[in-house]
Amino acid sequence: MSQDIHELSEWLESHKGETLLIQKGELATGLQQIFDIDQVTLQLDHISVASNEATGDDYLPRQELVLHGNGSIQSPEGEKPLPQNAYEIPLYGKVNTTNEKDRLKVETEKAIYDIHLQ
Repeated sequence: MSQDIHELSEWLESHKGETLLIQKGELATGLQQIFDIDQVTLQLDHISVASNEATGDDYLPRQELVLHGNGSIQSPEGEKPLPQNAYEIPLYGKVNTTNEKDRLKVETEKAIYDIHLQ
């Protein structure tokens, strides 16, 4: 596990039991432009790491951080419950984190996640 992924896991572990606001911006392929933004609110219960190393498929990340807990997704139709009480952060390519007191920014090859404490 790289240093940034370790830092991400530690930050999330230290905020179990708290409510997180996660804003995910999808990056356009080959560009550093955000084209789609999702917003999730999650009461963090625990985290787990899922590995997909056996697939050899470039469309699947080698690892995913799974945030477990009750939550909701903000959509154009309003707020909807989070499926399966889990939110996945696929860890594609190099992962960079920027840690602030009550906020963590996570950048992967495919998305940027801005995680705030509420």
